[in-house]
Amino acid sequence: MGGKFAAFMRQRYSQLIVTALLLGLVSGGWTPAPGRFIRRFAFALIFLMIGAMGFTLRLRTLGRALQETKAVFLGLVLNFAAAPLLCWVLAFLWLGGEPDLAAGVILIGAVPCAGMAIVWTGLLKGDVALATVINAATMIAAPFLIPALMKLFAGAYLAVDAGPLFGSVLESVLMPLLVGLLAREALELRRDMTPWVPLMPAVSGAAAVMLMFMAVNISVPLLRANLPVLGPLAAALVLVFPALFCAAWAMGRSFLSPVKNIALIFSAGMKNLPIAVAVAAVSLPELAQFPVALAFVFQMATAVVFYRRLQRETSVAAQPAAPHTPPSPPRAGG
Repeated sequence: MGGKFAAFMRQRYSQLIVTALLLGLVSGGWTPAPGRFIRRFAFALIFLMIGAMGFTLRLRTLGRALQETKAVFLGLVLNFAAAPLLCWVLAFLWLGGEPDLAAGVILIGAVPCAGMAIVWTGLLKGDVALATVINAATMIAAPFLIPALMKLFAGAYLAVDAGPLFGSVLESVLMPLLVGLLAREALELRRDMTPWVPLMPAVSGAAAVMLMFMAVNISVPLLRANLPVLGPLAAALVLVFPALFCAAWAMGRSFLSPVKNIALIFSAGMKNLPIAVAVAAVSLPELAQFPVALAFVFQMATAVVFYRRLQRETSVAAQPAAPHTPPSPPRAGG
């Protein structure tokens, strides 16, 4: 049963995200009651979502970061310098008069890379181990960097108190992450937990889908009162992920091998939007959650485009070269 559920979530995650978005929009136009009901259990869902992510990590995996210094450094720079700066610029250009929405866009840039980046890397036969290490490194760094980045970039839009924000991120991100990681380490002393690992992303994904529905459902009444901002919001979000993917592609192409570059592209181009939903739910105004929820669609669309492009590139590179045919000797008298 667990294997079927894991396979279903892996194959249908993008469709479930879009379905949750549409259901949240439709139901939110009628009443935000479903979202407010789910919000009562938001902390439990956040803990489950991130704790399940933590269960997929191992302490020895984090140690691999010492061996992949160049690639991990590039991943950290792209995730926690380039991405928040880009989102701040886009928020400034398009949403300067909408502080809640601007803060939500900036939060997208401040969170770590997406766990799904590992899956996309594996499908393209990239360096899965490197994608795992970048994911782990950004996850561990995120609780300490998100408050500072939000204070720096979103402080002009909202009164961001880094202390309480750090406390909420510590409670909602780092604590469940460490619980999941340490639970895995403890259980591994008694039995091999590897068969359970594929189930964890499915559990995390299911919690993320519910949190995204909650965010959209609650935000719709507020957006309905601010319809003119939808155009600028979409204009800002549509540029975020293509820019991140292209920056990672260009940087990796200059410094890394092709298989490592695939890992960097998806680890820097895709952001952990469920964590952004979680942080917004506990620390930001309700309207700030909507950019994060809407970003799921733009991120997935961009990932599919780059996946297909890289798939073509890798398939061409894998084709054997045509055998060399020596020239025919000249004919007599020719």
